[in-house]
Amino acid sequence: MEKQRIVFHHLSIPLKHRFDTAQSELIRRDIGLVEYLASGTGSAGWGEASPFPGQDDSIIDFLSVGRSGRVPATLRSGLEAAQADFGTRARGEALSKYLGSSREKVPVSLAVGIGGNAPEIVDEAVARGVNRFKLKISPNRLSHVRQIRGDHPEAILGVDANGSFEPSSADQLASLADLGLAYIEEPCSTSDWATLVRLKQLIDVPVFADESVRSIADARVVLDSPLIDGVVVKPARLGLAGSIEAAKLADASGKRWRASGLFESGIGRAYTEILAAMPSAFLSDVAPADWFFERDVVPSRFEGGHIAIPAGPGIGVEPDRDVVERYLVASYDISELVTESGVQALDR
Repeated sequence: MEKQRIVFHHLSIPLKHRFDTAQSELIRRDIGLVEYLASGTGSAGWGEASPFPGQDDSIIDFLSVGRSGRVPATLRSGLEAAQADFGTRARGEALSKYLGSSREKVPVSLAVGIGGNAPEIVDEAVARGVNRFKLKISPNRLSHVRQIRGDHPEAILGVDANGSFEPSSADQLASLADLGLAYIEEPCSTSDWATLVRLKQLIDVPVFADESVRSIADARVVLDSPLIDGVVVKPARLGLAGSIEAAKLADASGKRWRASGLFESGIGRAYTEILAAMPSAFLSDVAPADWFFERDVVPSRFEGGHIAIPAGPGIGVEPDRDVVERYLVASYDISELVTESGVQALDR
């Protein structure tokens, strides 16, 4: 059997601007690059396991997987991705083609934090050819959406509440009713029917489930709900196979799905972009990491408001070793930990 070696590279990269959501305030991003190696090949497959603060197991938790016997979802997904990259790269095949992506490029949709500079960030992006935005919101922090809509009446705007609204604050969403929003993402817990019903009474906008979709079982439940119009599909949590299955479930149910990520580097974003290039993907979250990070680990593929889907073998990109070294916190050989947890045989 081919001997496998798996290295986890922990990087900490400063952001160009603070990024605020309803749940967190980021000034730097800790990411984990997963390098999958097999003896005698001389090449590597790359994935990313970058848990989002406040939503996922932390990177520190990854180092205890062998002792606990439980592999965090983001690490499992990063391992699966790295193996898929390795396998297709070794065959000289583009992972995008293998998975059925049909577009050579996809429009950028920029996530914009709640902070006071949100309108200026949108202004700059529009000047560079971007016209799709996902604006973060939370209770009592909604006014920037109206300002941005007023400044850019032709832009496609969606909003993401990260589950922050409750029955006591739901009525605030009425202030968004006349803004022509394309969607509202995770306005509240999908089990909070009182808030969802009130939302539907206040505003006619498609509701997408995000944080509540952490497994295929979750996707089935939310897609069965008459109050949910679609799901956000994140390969960083569901893995590649799970993401494709969730997308197919949405298609079969007559509902929509959006590809998105966990605010990762260009390695993790490559997998989201591949999903976004599939025929039925709707308004996916794709943007260059270097719009947020001081420096991305891969070169930008942004041009004219679009992101090009890499055409090379595997995911078509690999990290710049000099950039990795610049932001490296530590590298860990996790081969034994993964083997002890029964994860070394992940298949595409």
